[in-house]
Amino acid sequence: MTVTRNDHDLGLMNGDVDIALSLPHARAGAGAPSPWMLRGAFPTAEAGQVRWVLPSRLQSVETAFAMTVHKSRGSEFLHAALLLPERTSPVLTRELIYTGITWARHWFTLATSDTGGELLVEAIARRVERASGLMV
Repeated sequence: MTVTRNDHDLGLMNGDVDIALSLPHARAGAGAPSPWMLRGAFPTAEAGQVRWVLPSRLQSVETAFAMTVHKSRGSEFLHAALLLPERTSPVLTRELIYTGITWARHWFTLATSDTGGELLVEAIARRVERASGLMV
């Protein structure tokens, strides 16, 4: 799941992502309804540490297997992968490529079926056109 709004009580921020895991229930066999319990595992700032959260405590979350660059805004990941579409699109711009790359803290993967790289070159050449009338 991905957090969509800061939750200071749980120490979770917009863009934090967890992995949902089914873990043995602490009181399995002692009248517990199930020997397994679902928990969200959120990585913390301390290397190798995990914050365990009951899904029922999460107020503003969405399930996610993959996220759009826009949806991942504000997030940072050890590894980020950007999947380019099979054909060009007006939203495929230099800014989108830059944003996708900068979410990767340690390594980045670019996935595309465009073996010649023309789609990437075209995207880098295309800049966002502002409709607000403000000068850039």
